[in-house]
Amino acid sequence: MLTLHSQGFHVAAEAGDFDPHTTWIDLFNPSRDEELKLEAQLGVLLPTREDMDEIETSSRLYIEDGAAFMTAQVAFFGGMAQLQSGPVTFVLTGGRLVTIRYIDPASFKIFGEQLEKQPLHCTDGPTTFLNLVDLIIDRTADLIEKTSHSIDDLSKEVFTTRRRTKLETVLIRLGAAQNDIAKVRDSLVSLARLTVFAAGLERQIVGFRKTTELKEFHDRLRTMSQDVASLNDHSSHVSGHIAFLLDAALGLINVEQNNIVKVISIVSAIFLPLTLIASIYGMNFDHMPFLHQPYAFEAVCALMIAIIIAMLAYFKARRWF
Repeated sequence: MLTLHSQGFHVAAEAGDFDPHTTWIDLFNPSRDEELKLEAQLGVLLPTREDMDEIETSSRLYIEDGAAFMTAQVAFFGGMAQLQSGPVTFVLTGGRLVTIRYIDPASFKIFGEQLEKQPLHCTDGPTTFLNLVDLIIDRTADLIEKTSHSIDDLSKEVFTTRRRTKLETVLIRLGAAQNDIAKVRDSLVSLARLTVFAAGLERQIVGFRKTTELKEFHDRLRTMSQDVASLNDHSSHVSGHIAFLLDAALGLINVEQNNIVKVISIVSAIFLPLTLIASIYGMNFDHMPFLHQPYAFEAVCALMIAIIIAMLAYFKARRWF
């Protein structure tokens, strides 16, 4: 699908049907025919889906035929319980922005809605590029904040005396949170590379006529690069917190298991002398001490109770429970 944006309005159209005033062309899940028609119209070769999936920097950030090609990994939920991620390619050519994507992050829908209220965000390709990337960075920050809040809730579940959630369930949720933060960090790394690369583009590539416009373009990208670096530090902190909670949960599981084994051991130790007494008086001998004495049964039971109390007092004194 091809969506055209120009001065605040956007419409769906067939490839090749846009006019010279179009500032942003959004290719969402395009067919090969749409790509070929658009390549003929723009005079540049657009990256294929396989090209976008390449992880080498030279395949994601490059200049060709007077156009700048920049691919970033974008994290999004997409209606799923856990974060997904996928590549989005930004192409600056002839003062126009072309985006190519096979994913549908909410940032694109939000940006399209913003353009209806603030058309100045789409006056030209470079301006659209800046505002769109800025929104993606803001959305990534929201994802980190959401993950951080879920980690705080899990921390309360781990370090509580009256736990409502089993630690095994907490481990599963921590693993999911670690997966989410890994997606976010991958996205931030690619966005950091993108902003640094874009901050070094020349005026002819970007499409500005004035040097002052290019300076403002570069300055804003440097600010975005600093924001991405700060978010990356914050995501590292969240990742470290997750790792700590994973270790703590595993440690608490071991403590609970040790307590169970300790209780079993104490009970076994208490019943050992009782079992010995019961075994002795269970022997089939005709002559045994106190076997036919009055109150022998009561005396043996009292002895067993005394042994239990004495052993419990001993274990308590040694702080074994």
